[in-house]
Amino acid sequence: MLLFSTNSVAATFTPKLVLPFLTSTISGNQNDEIVGITSTKSNWIAAGNAVGDFLGTTTLGGIDSWISAFDSSGANIWSLRVGTSEDDIATTIAADSKEQIWIAGLSQSESNPTAQVAPVSPSSSTEPQPSEIPTAQSSTVQTLNPDSVTMPAIKNIRQDLKFLTVSQIDKSGVLINRFSSRLNNFGYINAIIPGSLGVFLIGAEITKSGGERAFMQSLNSSGEFGTKYFYGKSATTLTSGVLNKDKTLTLVGRSSETLATKSVIGKVDGIILNVSTSDGKILKVVRSNGAGATRSWESSSGNLTVGGTSVTKNSKEGVISQFSSTGSVVWSKRYAGASDAINNSGVVAVLTAQTNTLLKSKSGDVVVYQFDKKGDPIVGGRIPLSAEIIGLRSQSGLGTCVATRATDGTFVLAQLPF
Repeated sequence: MLLFSTNSVAATFTPKLVLPFLTSTISGNQNDEIVGITSTKSNWIAAGNAVGDFLGTTTLGGIDSWISAFDSSGANIWSLRVGTSEDDIATTIAADSKEQIWIAGLSQSESNPTAQVAPVSPSSSTEPQPSEIPTAQSSTVQTLNPDSVTMPAIKNIRQDLKFLTVSQIDKSGVLINRFSSRLNNFGYINAIIPGSLGVFLIGAEITKSGGERAFMQSLNSSGEFGTKYFYGKSATTLTSGVLNKDKTLTLVGRSSETLATKSVIGKVDGIILNVSTSDGKILKVVRSNGAGATRSWESSSGNLTVGGTSVTKNSKEGVISQFSSTGSVVWSKRYAGASDAINNSGVVAVLTAQTNTLLKSKSGDVVVYQFDKKGDPIVGGRIPLSAEIIGLRSQSGLGTCVATRATDGTFVLAQLPF
């Protein structure tokens, strides 16, 4: 089924072919999903959660996490199922400089997992059959979202998911390690930032009021979890970040409370924090300056380019901005009617909720484009009939991969040549 066509994103664009290579029809339950994408030098890597047969793997018990590799032609190179006899849910994925893949999530149990590799690599047209997911009998903790800010994939935190888990997998799909840590309070991991000696986990802990406070925690290659460093008390969420050359972290997200003496400017501010990896101290805070606006940064890259949304009483916009090292805005692009905007390196993906003349797009289009040093588009493509942007990744030698959820409920990976 062809889900793609090409179109120019702006008048200066040279349209290029959007290459579809995977469509997967699943049940549509919130726990049966794709949660993110990353890449090695040769393959795109996708991760998610499923019950029942999926891409050549079979159930291990309850909800399982799955990881699959696809090459530039769309062929499914390998698939791995990781889980215990109970429920195991992935929330984010990343790859490090050694091409090792890291998956973080939640689990009912800390028992040793079972890992299952698909015996035969399925074709790119494989469509897993819908399967019933058992309804959790345990209660959930609902996070507050009064301003309809885009929230992480798992909105309801099940109280029986008591363990934070991190799996380490090599580029061939072999499980190397699985680490777990019992949670004192309910929470989840939004992002994994690889380092030279392990990874940094960026997450949220749910407060008694139902709000969120952000945290950063290290995990070394021996499986030792470091101290949790918290940011905010009940109204701060961090969603993405990068490790800098000076070994500090730049983290982005949203907050409606004072951080390091920097007060709130809007209803909810998009925030950029520079923090120490050794003691978690906030070294610098940059807040969005939209008075009365609800802002949220959802993505970031090493050149201090961030992507997210801005909501006011009269409008909702997608926003991509680049900041200088001093915190001033170098350039900013706003897209009226966009419900999501994320970036990765020099590429942007914008989901439009209404016709947009600047992007030359219709409602439900994901417009993907490569930008220059001023933020202006160079080349791009269009993925129609989209309901959600799940992930965006650029890789030298491969191009760009976008994970979306289509309006018909299918999940789609689309490869672009830039």
